[in-house]
Order: sequence, then C-alpha cells, then structure tokens
Amino acid sequence: MLLYLVRHATAQDRALGIPDPSRDLVDKGIKQSQKLADFCKKQQLEPQLLLTSPLNRAEQTALLLHQHADWPAPQKQAWLIIDTLPEVQRKALTELLKQGVESVCCVGHEPDISALLALLLNTNADNFFIKKASITALDLRPDQAVLLWSLPVALL
Repeated sequence: MLLYLVRHATAQDRALGIPDPSRDLVDKGIKQSQKLADFCKKQQLEPQLLLTSPLNRAEQTALLLHQHADWPAPQKQAWLIIDTLPEVQRKALTELLKQGVESVCCVGHEPDISALLALLLNTNADNFFIKKASITALDLRPDQAVLLWSLPVALL
C-alpha cells in the first residue's frame, strides 16, 4: 500500500487561548495546503482514501487537498487525533492493507507522524521532525515499510 502522511498546515497559535480541537488554519496554512495540493495534482498523486484527524486544522488541510487536488472526500478517523499511540495507528493501517486498499493519505499531527514513522521504519522518533504541510510517502507492506520520500512544503 502506498501511504502518504501529511502534517496539517499552519493554524492559529495556541497562545490565543482557542481550544486545541477548534484551532483553524490561518492564511499561511491555507496557502501551504493549496501549494501542497498543486504539487500532488502535478505529480499525479491520487490516493484511494483521504483520512484525517477530526481536529479542525487537520480536517481543513484535508478538505483543501480534496478541493484543489481532486482527491476523495476526507473521512474523519479517531485514530488520527493527536496523541494516539503509534501502535494504534499501525493497527488501523494494517487493517486497510488487509482490506486491499492500494493507497491512502492520512492527515495528522506532530509528534504523532514522527512516532508512526519510527515505528513503521523500526527506528527512533528523534530521527524525524515533519514540518507543517509536509508530505511523506512510504511503501507499506505487511512485514515492512520503506520510506520513499519526504518533502516539506517549502520545497514544493
């Protein structure tokens, strides 16, 4: 299965006192998401499923990918909410793999994406820091994962 991991784009600052689940994308985040979507469309990246954390900033990032890259409508997944154990996320991905899903994009959060990458690639999470609106691609198999590439939005 081809797995794309996307970190949500830039959102309202925590210091504003907005409850974390309700933090929305700011203008910079909207532009980042559109730039990411343009890259994905140009590269003909077309996941079969688009799954997202139910937190506003992740859902909004996924919605912009849907609108600008012609990806499937985003589906909220509780296992992508921030602070979910990577083992729980791996189990959900393994189920998708067993169901025959060929490609999926998951929009989530840091440090969860780095923790999941570390678990899938059998390494330390300190080896990763995924920037906002970045995309990482892996070839996920039942017995292993292979990192294909990882690109920050600034390079797209």
